[in-house]
Amino acid sequence: MEKDKAPEAIRMEEELSACPKCGAGRGFHVSFLRKEGRSLAVVLVCPSCGFRFTVGEWSFPTGEPRPYDPSIDSGP
Repeated sequence: MEKDKAPEAIRMEEELSACPKCGAGRGFHVSFLRKEGRSLAVVLVCPSCGFRFTVGEWSFPTGEPRPYDPSIDSGP
């Protein structure tokens, strides 16, 4: 596995359950890369050959708390 190499971008079709490199069909491990700001990018990793790839923009908040908002955080 080449962890230092950037994940390759793969075009997503209807379903993605087999590795685009080796063809193994056992699903994928998931890893994350920190992106700019407060988001993380999802990287799929083949458990058979270690091929790392992305399938488009999957960005999620890092889990850092949002600022306090009394209109929704003060309770009933």
